[in-house]
Amino acid sequence: MDGFVRYQMEGVAVDIQIVPAAPSGFAARYRVSGDVGDEADWPVVHLAQGPFATIQQAEEAAKSAALQHILARGESPH
Repeated sequence: MDGFVRYQMEGVAVDIQIVPAAPSGFAARYRVSGDVGDEADWPVVHLAQGPFATIQQAEEAAKSAALQHILARGESPH
């Protein structure tokens, strides 16, 4: 396990990971299944704007950013 939690958004798998940010707060990163530039064992990882005061804020920001990313690339659900 690599610390990412999997979600389904618009029919696309999205993995989100929340990590501590220095000097305080949390950062969020996400990866979108089948993203352009992905390689077999090295998916592209994106960062949500942050840092965030709580884990919940970081998670919601990552979900929002991932959804915008999915919609921007115009991919239909699989």
